[in-house]
Amino acid sequence: MRRTIVAGLVLLAAAAGRVGAQEPPPSTGEQTAIPFRPLEGSVIINLPSLEVPREGTLTLLFTHRFRQAVEGTTIHDLFSFDNGADIGIGLAYAPIRNLDVSFYRSSANRLDPWEFAAKYRVYSNGLFGAALRVGGNIRSETGLHDRGSFFTQAVLAVTIGSWARVTVVPTYVTKIGGAPNAYPADQAPPHDRTCTPLSAEPGSAVLCSSVYRHVFNAPAALSIAVTRSITVHGEVIPRYGKADSGGVGWSASIEKTLLRHRFCFTAGNQQATTVDQYAASLPYLTRFLPHGNHAVYLGFNLVRQWLLK
Repeated sequence: MRRTIVAGLVLLAAAAGRVGAQEPPPSTGEQTAIPFRPLEGSVIINLPSLEVPREGTLTLLFTHRFRQAVEGTTIHDLFSFDNGADIGIGLAYAPIRNLDVSFYRSSANRLDPWEFAAKYRVYSNGLFGAALRVGGNIRSETGLHDRGSFFTQAVLAVTIGSWARVTVVPTYVTKIGGAPNAYPADQAPPHDRTCTPLSAEPGSAVLCSSVYRHVFNAPAALSIAVTRSITVHGEVIPRYGKADSGGVGWSASIEKTLLRHRFCFTAGNQQATTVDQYAASLPYLTRFLPHGNHAVYLGFNLVRQWLLK
């Protein structure tokens, strides 16, 4: 009798298992969300992006741009890594939704520029987006003239699904001041410059700081997601006709994203990271550099964020 009862229980359990396999539990209507990190941070490589961090987010930005071009370097100086870098440190905070307030300071190219800015995301529906960014630059190095400038930028973006975004950043700067360059006395550039003779001897070379006023340019960027946490970026700075560069500025990068953390390795002929320099590709693309517009410089961006409220 006992064996019969046990056998019956086993058969009932097997039947219940088959029924459970054939009839899954009813859906609650909820789906598990797959975490997705934005294609871009608040900065793409050098250009501002459409993204604004969540309200209450504090963002710390470090930038490195190695000063020596890769051309002419070897493994003995680790292909330019051993030869010093221009370092930038920035801090930003999102006090309210869609608003990001920031400051940033770089040691770049004997200028030591400071940048203060506020970016507000005006519109975003998933496909199209627009933001407005305004601010100013102060070049704090000693011996410079025309230190300050004001800028305004429109950030216009088209996002394709979750894997690509094209961004155009029309930029207006009241004044761009480049680093001093030495010129023969009879070959001083005809642009708006402040020049000082290097010596009292007749015909001596002069040291000139370039100044370009009322500069308008429209840099553009492309971001493509390779995976859900790895993105490649590219930026192009159109040639500014009045400048010494005579060419187009470009930067490319590959970025790894983790929770509130981004690391971006960069390469390009554009080293500038502040608006008052990259808007006209100054002063890094000057024809007087050894490799001209064909020079390639390495660097990286490091971003860390904290949610304070």
